[in-house]
Amino acid sequence: MNHSLRVFCFLLFLTTLVAPGRAQTVRPLEADPTRATHARHRVALRPTLLSLPFFDDFTLPVEGAPSPTRWVAAGGALVNNRFPVAPPSRGVATLDGLRANGQPYGPSTAYSDTDTLTSQPINLSGLTTADNVYLSFYWQAGSVVGAPQANSSARPVYLQLEFLDRNQVWQVVWQQLSTGVRTAFQEQFFAINTAAYLHSGFQFRFRVVGNLATTRDAWSIDYVRLDRNRSATDNSTQDIATSSPLNSLLKRYGAMPVWQYNAAANPTDELNDQVTTTVNNFDAIVPTPVPYAGTVQVLPTGTPATFLTGTRSLDPSARQVAITGSLRTTPLPLTAEAKRVRHQVVLRTSEITPRTLPNDTIYRVTELNNYYAYDDGSAEATFNVPRGSTGPANYFVYRIELNKPDHVQGLRLYPLPSPTANSQGLVVAVWNDNQGSPDREALATRAYAVPATLPAGQPYVDVNFAAPVPVNGTFYIGFAPTSDFLNFGADLNSTVPQGYLLSGFNGTSTSQGTWTVTTAIPAYAPMMRPLMTNGVATSTIPAGAAAALALYPNPSAGLVRVEGRYRSATVLDALGRVIWQQPTAQAGQAVLDLQALPAGLYLVRFTLPDGSTVVTKRLVITKS
Repeated sequence: MNHSLRVFCFLLFLTTLVAPGRAQTVRPLEADPTRATHARHRVALRPTLLSLPFFDDFTLPVEGAPSPTRWVAAGGALVNNRFPVAPPSRGVATLDGLRANGQPYGPSTAYSDTDTLTSQPINLSGLTTADNVYLSFYWQAGSVVGAPQANSSARPVYLQLEFLDRNQVWQVVWQQLSTGVRTAFQEQFFAINTAAYLHSGFQFRFRVVGNLATTRDAWSIDYVRLDRNRSATDNSTQDIATSSPLNSLLKRYGAMPVWQYNAAANPTDELNDQVTTTVNNFDAIVPTPVPYAGTVQVLPTGTPATFLTGTRSLDPSARQVAITGSLRTTPLPLTAEAKRVRHQVVLRTSEITPRTLPNDTIYRVTELNNYYAYDDGSAEATFNVPRGSTGPANYFVYRIELNKPDHVQGLRLYPLPSPTANSQGLVVAVWNDNQGSPDREALATRAYAVPATLPAGQPYVDVNFAAPVPVNGTFYIGFAPTSDFLNFGADLNSTVPQGYLLSGFNGTSTSQGTWTVTTAIPAYAPMMRPLMTNGVATSTIPAGAAAALALYPNPSAGLVRVEGRYRSATVLDALGRVIWQQPTAQAGQAVLDLQALPAGLYLVRFTLPDGSTVVTKRLVITKS
């Protein structure tokens, strides 16, 4: 689905998904636990005084804090390609109202300063008005979540640009009040033509005022250029940039178990035949032909295979031109080990300016591991499933279609607990199929008490059944809240196939229950992931197996010794993504070399010598 159309559908969908008895809606984030990891990795770097030209299109980093070589390492802005709608180039800086650690600035009733984005000092001394120094940038009010609230005296919502004068006083040079409408990206120009600003420590900053408790009043900044010899109409440059996020490697899912992929009658049918991104042409004068290529690679050392080639002639100032290809021409190796697969599109431009080259490439990484997912691993909003007032529970359910019989270990969920709630609980369940809906009775259920807080950077919780549950063909897995006000992550950049998302009441021995299948393609993917076992009927770890394995030192700088015997090792980050796979030649060795990983909390998953038992250990990596 086209990204802009998907966003439009989301706005319609906000009020249309109804669970029996009570409505279920999607809301802006009130916190984002994944940003605690970004915050830990911030570097308070003050470089040498910057000189012209100044440029940043926020292509790097892929996600996290803005580059400290150009921006002050504070302010809460998030570099990302998840929140903008049709950005000028891949990646923007979103000022969304959450601190750098993902926590809100204040209560929902308060409106005041939230995020800032401040440049490092720039040397403009010796310049005069004759040098025609101009600052330009693109801005967008709102985000994929929706429009910001309209500005008013009681609820001020606006974006402001300020310049630091030679007396070290911030001066307001521009203010954009929210009209309550999400805008397209618009370019703005400002002449820096007064002596007060032409000094050696000049800085500019963007400042947002809005609600202190959610990401609703968000603004995004992109393609910031500050240079001499410009004008207020200098809107043309030789640059062609990728823009909209790539959709999934897989046709139906965002991730799936590697053994289920391998077991498909034709595994290439699981691959996406409509992989799409969009590109923008910043040359406003002449048409520009751009060759492009798409490749797919099993990380870290697989040989890239080409799935897409072509050339597109882009009109001057062309925006959001789609490039689409099929991954079914490049089958993946049918080997048993878990895989991280990167597919990417690269523009073969003739650009020679290093600063614009990174935006020529866009990529996405997909996991073939031990779980199914419709989401991409990131939450842009929250959804709430109200509990049933009486009688059977009110469930939120995914449909999963297997390529071979398997066992469900449990459900991985992305809860966003509220510390103010007295208790928050849920029940997970798994069902067989009964003519297109979950069966009368669940195969298994499991109750779970959601903790008031989760470890920093660890947003997922695993709710496992007492024993893995055998399933075959089509099955359903989902959860029901047992308390009110429990929110979950919603991925607004992914969708669920039509008919694969259901809600309703679990039946009893005498009642089928009522299930509602969404009639339209949902415009977001609830973040819940069934965990599979590859048919292994027990998840019980043999007595002493977990205790027989140990990691030391822990915390570690990256060289980690393993005490105990194991077959292979995998490292997962705080999002549950595989970020390091032990090379085959090093399998079972007593030392893991993880020095390339940044500081943070990780899970090290060991497969024991019997090949079916998995032991997971926590590991903290620190950097001096």
